[in-house]
Amino acid sequence: MNTRCPEQKEGCRVVRPVGELDLATAKALREELRGNDAALSACVVADLRRVTFIDSSGLQELRAAQARCEAVGGWLRLVYDHRSIELLLQLTGLVQQFPRYADVDDARRGNPALPGTSGAPSVGG
Repeated sequence: MNTRCPEQKEGCRVVRPVGELDLATAKALREELRGNDAALSACVVADLRRVTFIDSSGLQELRAAQARCEAVGGWLRLVYDHRSIELLLQLTGLVQQFPRYADVDDARRGNPALPGTSGAPSVGG
C-alpha cells in the first residue's frame, strides 16, 4: 500500500491509500488512519478509489479506526467506487456500517451515495 500525503479538509483528515490493504500493509494503514494528533483524527475520510484489494486485515483496520473515531465523537467514512469493495462489505454484513460516499466532499458532509449506484451486484439478487 502506498499513500498520498494525508490532508486536512475542513476539519476532516483525508487518507488516500493506493494498492492493497492486507496483512502486509495493515500497520501502515492504521498509522495513516490514526494520524499524529488524535484531536485532528476524530473525523476521517478514507478515499479507497485507488485501492485494488482489501483482505480481512485491511477490513479489521477500517473497523478499528471507526471505533476509535466514534469513541471521541467522530466518524470514519469511506469513499469507494469499486464493485469488489461494495461486495466485500455486503458479504461481511458491514455495508450499513460503511455506506458508500461518491467523493470526499460528500463524505465530509455526510451525504452517502444512493444504494446500488456503484454497479455492484446485490447479494441474493
